[in-house]
Amino acid sequence: MSQLEIDKLQQLLVILLEANKMERVKQWALHVAFQYALERYPNVNSTELWTTLKRIYTSNLRLSFPDQEEPGQSYRRASGDAFETYLIEYLNNIPFLEKAGIRALRLKGEAFSNFIRSLGFSPNDMREKDVDIFLQGITSKGNVKIFGAIFPKASYAERIRADEGASRKLMSKGLLSLTVTLDARDELGSEEAPSVKRRTINNGAFDACFSFNKETKEGGRIKVIDPRIKNPTANALIKTILEAWKEHK
Repeated sequence: MSQLEIDKLQQLLVILLEANKMERVKQWALHVAFQYALERYPNVNSTELWTTLKRIYTSNLRLSFPDQEEPGQSYRRASGDAFETYLIEYLNNIPFLEKAGIRALRLKGEAFSNFIRSLGFSPNDMREKDVDIFLQGITSKGNVKIFGAIFPKASYAERIRADEGASRKLMSKGLLSLTVTLDARDELGSEEAPSVKRRTINNGAFDACFSFNKETKEGGRIKVIDPRIKNPTANALIKTILEAWKEHK
């Protein structure tokens, strides 16, 4: 990205951060800025946009919040929520998924408890925080059905092991389980020299992994997508969700 493009992103993010001093405004600001950047800079790698926003956020946070804790810690909390929220809105605004009656959503409280009980799990088997996003469809008879889950991660760090447990439990009940990542730290290696995280994915921790980073090496269960492309013929994430729903409805 040019310095002019970076400066424009910085202006936007700083303005958004100043909009409100509530804690959630930080993840909202990242979410909105990322959406804007994807549309404004169509030829820039999605992950480069995200890491640019990280640098801007951590460098400028105290301008909006002078008494802010260590910016890196604030960013880690806000960015996870921001990417999750972005992904839900992204999926819920794809015409092919809308037409099929598919929605991405969070399950909280009683809704989550009732669902895991319907799978034969107890609250000790799976906690609300273990699964970020569920996929829901409407059957031909008008019934609501949860058929899958998504585990979004800007970067995996050590969390992939925690996600693997919940993912394998859901897959054991016939649900689709996907992980979507920005691969912001280039953690997946290659098929020839796989990282631990790549081996975990390819060994069946998830049905598939979709990376927004065009530099990620495809192979095994790992595929690269451009979120700006929303047609299932050219976006493997959308195609996978649609095909899974056909099998479940």
